[in-house]
Amino acid sequence: MAEQERVSESDRMEQAGLERAVADIERVVLASPPGTRPLFNGFLLNAKARLGVLEKKIHDAEREQQNHATNELAVVELAQKETRLSAQERQTYSGFLKEDFFTKKDFAKLDDFYAHSWDRLSEHGKDEMSHRIWEGVRKGEYKFSELPKSVREKETKRAYEVLKERETGTGKGMNIPEQDRADFIRAYEGGKRDEAAKVLERDSFKKSMFPSESTRVIKSKNVDAARDTEGRVVGREIAAGAALADPPRQAAKGATKADQNIADLNLDGIKLAEVSKEPTVADMPQQRGAPDKGSPSVRGS
Repeated sequence: MAEQERVSESDRMEQAGLERAVADIERVVLASPPGTRPLFNGFLLNAKARLGVLEKKIHDAEREQQNHATNELAVVELAQKETRLSAQERQTYSGFLKEDFFTKKDFAKLDDFYAHSWDRLSEHGKDEMSHRIWEGVRKGEYKFSELPKSVREKETKRAYEVLKERETGTGKGMNIPEQDRADFIRAYEGGKRDEAAKVLERDSFKKSMFPSESTRVIKSKNVDAARDTEGRVVGREIAAGAALADPPRQAAKGATKADQNIADLNLDGIKLAEVSKEPTVADMPQQRGAPDKGSPSVRGS
């Protein structure tokens, strides 16, 4: 989180600098003869496009931080409700709730928790654990039959309870085909627990058992990689929109800031857009009287 805050602060500083640069350029453009204004369009387009990227990135970072804080609070509240757990067990349970799904790396802790603490969870607490167990299956982290023995036994029993509740229309396994449900219940009630666990590996159970909507804790997703990509798309759209609204009269390829004689503006980090035609004296409007001293000059070719 500290690293995210540092990056966000750096982005805000760049955003503020770009906003000042854009404001400075726009003031100069307003005071300049119309014929010289196309020289600044490349700077403005690039600066505004980059601003669009930064605004998207900062917005996503703030939303992620808010989601993280909300999720942390929800985890604490849910763990505190498990009053039958000891303080140490609640701490372990809190750690489980911070995970979107389990992996094989969690097996040792899960084995111990299911063997000694799981029975004292509330029904909702068991739902939270079952959701993460089945999310691991859905993500391909492990097969149901690969779970530690204590976990597999408790979750098989819970699956039986859920699928039996379907008869009253209140179960969480409502999307399981009748044949799959019947095969599982027959194996479980016949004492064939290994066979019942194998039945649970069918796709119907993998897709339908304890989906995300059955739990209350909604984990925020990491958007660091996605937001940069989305930001670049937004930036291109902003640049394209600006170009359509005000097609720039273009300067020579490879032109630099010095060639435009606007070194007094804060344009660090803004690249000049490639353009194809340099304005000539013929493009300049005829002036009556002395030129405006505050207007930027244009060097001859």
